Amino acid sequence: MDRKKTLVISSVIVVLLAASFFIGMLYSPYRWIGTYGGLVESQPGTLPLPSMTKAEAELTYLQKQATVQARMIIYNAFISLETSDIEGRLAKIRGLAESYGGYVASSSRSTYGTQVRAEISIRVPKDKFQTAVQEIGTYGKVVDERTTSEDVTQQYIDLKARLNNLKKEEQRLHEILGMAKTVDEILRVESELARVRGEIDSLQGQINYLEGNVEMSLISVTLTEPLPPFTPPGMDWGETFETAIMGLFTVVRGLIILIVSLIPLALIGVPAYYVYRRRRRKEKK
Repeated sequence: MDRKKTLVISSVIVVLLAASFFIGMLYSPYRWIGTYGGLVESQPGTLPLPSMTKAEAELTYLQKQATVQARMIIYNAFISLETSDIEGRLAKIRGLAESYGGYVASSSRSTYGTQVRAEISIRVPKDKFQTAVQEIGTYGKVVDERTTSEDVTQQYIDLKARLNNLKKEEQRLHEILGMAKTVDEILRVESELARVRGEIDSLQGQINYLEGNVEMSLISVTLTEPLPPFTPPGMDWGETFETAIMGLFTVVRGLIILIVSLIPLALIGVPAYYVYRRRRRKEKK
């Protein structure tokens, strides 16, 4: 009888311990997951996730970057203005760029015949782009105005991912260099390091270029003077009379030269003609 009581009590104790264990696991914030046999923290009520491969993890990272990354858009504007005060308008555009926290990228001035032409390119922060374009449009008569935009978000993300991978490769090469034993191994690793470093610098330059063009929008302005209205040329009567007199003397001189040149021919031709006429009359008789 005592043995039965002991067995029942032991069974009840085991059942209570087992139930306590499963209830504790049910409400625990830790779950057994994965193939490593370790504990991974998770939220209550969620299912364990399978482990990712390295390629899947990198793809997920890029997708998250594409979602989180703000759009990288390059804005450009091209404006052609007519104004009679080119120097004053150039000064106003320079002042506009400085007041918006930008700068003058380039400028030039030239003359075609009597018409003056100037070109100036400024960069302003992207949040001031539209305001600057509208204000410049008030500086003269707008002959042409165009704005363009280029979305370089995906290109930027790709460059950042490649740069990240190259930096990891560079770090591994430094670790390998520390383990190299022979001169040949050291030279080969250093050569590979130089190649990777060159690619890193190139990618970083492209990233900096995109970031700079996105942050500072480009506005190119062409300034030209309006063409003067057509006016017929004035008449200088004194000069006209002098030209007419010169023409008259030229004609008279030509006639005199012609007459003098024909006198020898006349002296020979006229007597010969009379002799010919006289013979013809005698033959008819």
